[in-house]
Amino acid sequence: MSISYNRVVLVGRLTRDPEIKFSTSGTQISLFTLAVDRPTRGGVDDNSNTDFIRIVSFGKLAEFAGNYLTKGRLVLVEGSLRIRKWKTADGDPRSTAEVVASGIRFLETRSQVDVSPEVVNEPEKNAELNDDITFFGSEPTDADGDDIPF
Repeated sequence: MSISYNRVVLVGRLTRDPEIKFSTSGTQISLFTLAVDRPTRGGVDDNSNTDFIRIVSFGKLAEFAGNYLTKGRLVLVEGSLRIRKWKTADGDPRSTAEVVASGIRFLETRSQVDVSPEVVNEPEKNAELNDDITFFGSEPTDADGDDIPF
């Protein structure tokens, strides 16, 4: 019996709004790219230390991504690495690495993202914003229970 473990956790910003597709069976698929900065030894901050990683999600998670993720949002993506292989029309082999998401978490509150002069100057609009950080893709938690969650 062999032991293997394939888990990826990434934090980065979406480079564009997710692309939504549907499989032949009707399953919703979302595709987006995450810009993830790589730390450097000298502390130099430039674009050459940014990786652009393709993220794929399916079903309800894809629906969530399509409805709520937008270009520039800071998110945490949990999933597994997959190397997808195919052949071109000429028969040349190709491959690409992508992360199949199992969970997506917002790392900015809605008010941090929606900072604009009219929102900042009108407290009643700010009161309507929900500052909860949203997580999707894990088991639901019972928020009404009195039990300690550990």
